[in-house]
Amino acid sequence: MKIKEVGLEMTRGEFVKSLGISVGAIMATWCIGGLTSCMNADMPAPGDGGVDFTIDLEASENKALLTNGGWLIKNSVVIARTNSGDYVAVTQVCSHEGRKQVAYRASKNDFYCNAHGATYSISGKGTNSAGSRGLTRYTTQLDKNSLRVFG
Repeated sequence: MKIKEVGLEMTRGEFVKSLGISVGAIMATWCIGGLTSCMNADMPAPGDGGVDFTIDLEASENKALLTNGGWLIKNSVVIARTNSGDYVAVTQVCSHEGRKQVAYRASKNDFYCNAHGATYSISGKGTNSAGSRGLTRYTTQLDKNSLRVFG
């Protein structure tokens, strides 16, 4: 495409070069400007307030949470009943590479990502180098047979 103006003529590429902007700089600017398009869409921002749901503990699909060491995944959140009987909830999305592979390990009373071996404490704190950025932890609130997960 040629651009004509008052006797000047140049191609689009010549115009961009005249500004001293490389394609890489343009792409980097676009990516930074639209940061959400460069992030893994499945990775929730810490404390973004986007989680708020209730689990009916009497429903058969949630029966794992009636036993110490039981756990399940709902809405990309891992909800576990620890070995001591406390309810905890963390994001299922591993902070190491953004994969939805975090699970609860009752045998070690921790969270584990089977993609690269990242490990996390019950509080969501990373306990090895792969898990060093930790997990987003959500608040749990028990009311009779309902467990609210939010944060």
